[in-house]
Amino acid sequence: MSGMLRNELPLDIRLMNLTSRALLWLFLLGALASAGDWLLHRPWWSIRSVRVQGTLHHVSVAALRSIALPQVQGNWFTVGLGRVQHAFEEVPWVRKAVVQRVWPLSLLVELQEQRPLALWLDAAGHPASLVNQDGESFDANLGEVQDLGLPRLYGPAGSQEQVTAVYRQVQQALAPLRWQLAEIGLGAQGDWRAQVAGGPRLELGEDGDAQAFAARLQRFVQLEPQVRRRYGRALASADLRYANGFAVKLQPPPARAAAQGRAIPTKSRGVR
Repeated sequence: MSGMLRNELPLDIRLMNLTSRALLWLFLLGALASAGDWLLHRPWWSIRSVRVQGTLHHVSVAALRSIALPQVQGNWFTVGLGRVQHAFEEVPWVRKAVVQRVWPLSLLVELQEQRPLALWLDAAGHPASLVNQDGESFDANLGEVQDLGLPRLYGPAGSQEQVTAVYRQVQQALAPLRWQLAEIGLGAQGDWRAQVAGGPRLELGEDGDAQAFAARLQRFVQLEPQVRRRYGRALASADLRYANGFAVKLQPPPARAAAQGRAIPTKSRGVR
């Protein structure tokens, strides 16, 4: 009987009942949301500590306190982890930061420090920034690395990754000679030049044909010891841009150089 009576209620009354129920549920949900928001913003949830982990050699504690920590705003529930991560990554020498909430009421920040590979030179040949192991340029106090003996790289704007890759290739190729590169760069015409630490200047040519570029390097490394043994002198420079050989300029004889007190140009010799 009661079911029949409900079905016989006018449409407008049924709609009013549904609307009343909906409004009641909305009120209850709003009240719960307000209560939850009130609870989340209580001082009970204030962040008690920020722990930093990572193998750090150059990252300054003072920089972390002055640059990153002021950006830790809100409590344990409301703090923006993305904002905190960005703040830590703005600290010099920080490459990457990962931020996590850790109970009770702490933040854990794992930092990855930049690992410098080389100095990056500007158009005037002056150190402008650093390049990390992944070929990424980053800014830091260059005075902190002046004793590391880092090689120097240069090239067109945005070519750091390309120059880093060729640096590794050439350094690996020269390994049998136990030479270390002091400088390598890409010229405006697409040609590569390198300077060996305490050794010769190398004209490497273009690397458009990667196979030919590698073959020229390999041939030079194989024949360089023979040149030194034959002439009894080290190389002042070498030009590897030839298809079937390379040209070298020898260091002057020690006796003549000492007598005249200056470097004496030596005629270039081609090796095929």
